[in-house]
Amino acid sequence: MFSKSGEIDITVDSDRCIRCGACEASCPSRILSWEADELRVSNPGRCIGCGHCVAVCADSALSHSELPAEKFVEIENPESLDREELKKLFIERRSCRRFLDEPVSRDQVDKLIDIARWAPTSTNSQNIRFMVFQGRDAVRELAVETSRHYLALQRQLANPIVRFGIGLKVGRKTVAAYRLRMPAIVEMFTRTLAGEDDRLFYNASSVMLLFSSGLPHLANAGCNLAAMEILLAAQSMDLGACFNGYALTALIRDRKMRERFDIPKGYTVGAVIAVGKPDGVFYRVPPRNKRRVIWRG
Repeated sequence: MFSKSGEIDITVDSDRCIRCGACEASCPSRILSWEADELRVSNPGRCIGCGHCVAVCADSALSHSELPAEKFVEIENPESLDREELKKLFIERRSCRRFLDEPVSRDQVDKLIDIARWAPTSTNSQNIRFMVFQGRDAVRELAVETSRHYLALQRQLANPIVRFGIGLKVGRKTVAAYRLRMPAIVEMFTRTLAGEDDRLFYNASSVMLLFSSGLPHLANAGCNLAAMEILLAAQSMDLGACFNGYALTALIRDRKMRERFDIPKGYTVGAVIAVGKPDGVFYRVPPRNKRRVIWRG
């Protein structure tokens, strides 16, 4: 989150501190320790800037030089979370594939991004970036490039030599699955390219692209966590949202497409989400698969 130069300063207000030890216990980097009646900071360069030491102090006795007190958001009642309402939001969230011909404002999209920035990231890196395709023309540009990717893939899979090479890279089962679905995919993207029917983003007025730096698996996980917060927030704001795997896969596998949209080298695209005004209301929740759990211990 900030430069780990080792120049941080964590101090304690002795008059407020009750020596409960919560700050020491909550520090993931284990740089805090109480010795006698004094809080010591060891290896400050290991601090990841999570702010837990300050956030967990009930008496506001701790201060962190890189995390000003006024930047913290006060939690009025830590025990007040309505779990049943939260569960209701999780269960009733639907992927929207019917959007009204009405734009979502830049302000509404920005509110979704503002919520998503609170999603957890590995070592508190907070390195998720957002790209917003705002308006039908911008969304269509992404749809066209995605469609071209899959039509090119169709031509590649028709060549047995190229098909074998792709199979070595992504697996023969993946290639077989693509070939099975390719006629439907080709029809879908041919119609999208022709402007007849947006079968990719369903005429959504905005599309959000999330990408992150760092190790690919951690970058992807961070984007997915932020994406889930966007999907839930959209539902709570009476917006429709849909995670788009076709565009995501194309962006991951197509270097030229990433360059076309100025995705920096070293960044992993982790989520693509269509956002718009929903056309229709859901009155019931479809069934889901049974839980599959492996318990150990």
